[in-house]
Amino acid sequence: MQSCLENIITRGSTWTSGVSGSPGIISYDSHPGGGTTDYAVQIFHDALTTGVHKCYLKPDTRLPMMYIDDCLRSTVEFMLAPKEDLSTRTYNVHAMSFTPEEIFEEVKKWVPELTIEYKPDGRQQIADSWPMVFDDSMARSEWGWEHNIPLEKLVEIMITNLRKVYQK
Repeated sequence: MQSCLENIITRGSTWTSGVSGSPGIISYDSHPGGGTTDYAVQIFHDALTTGVHKCYLKPDTRLPMMYIDDCLRSTVEFMLAPKEDLSTRTYNVHAMSFTPEEIFEEVKKWVPELTIEYKPDGRQQIADSWPMVFDDSMARSEWGWEHNIPLEKLVEIMITNLRKVYQK
C-alpha cells in the first residue's frame, strides 16, 4: 500500500518523512503488499473472490486510513497554498480511522455473504504502537485541508471498481 508521503507533506526543495507510521492509503488499482494496514484493501479482494477475509488484526484495532484521491488532492492543495498562510513546512493529513470490524460491516452491506476470521499476528504489535488518529488540525486551519471521502463512500468506490476487475 502506498503512503501519503509517509503521513506528512513537507514543502520545500525536498520531500521527507519525519514519522514512523502513516495512514493506510486505500486504492483499487494496487494490490495489498502485506503491510499492517493492507487488510483494509485485502478485504475488498476477498469479498469479491473467496468470500472469506482472514484478518491479522484484532477486530477493535483502530488505525488511520485515507482514500488515494484524498491523499493526492492533499498534496496538490498544500503545494498551492499561499506561503504566507503557512506556519511550518510540515503538516499531518488525515481522513478517517476505522477498525477491521467497522470496515467489515460496511463491506457486508455490499457483499452480504462475506465472512471474517480474526487471527492476529505480528502486525498486531505494530498496529498497537501506532496512533489511532493523526492530528491534522494545522493543515485544516492553515490551508483548508478537508477530506472528501468517508468510509461509506470509500467502500462504494472500492466495491464498484473491483467488481469491474473481477467481473462480478
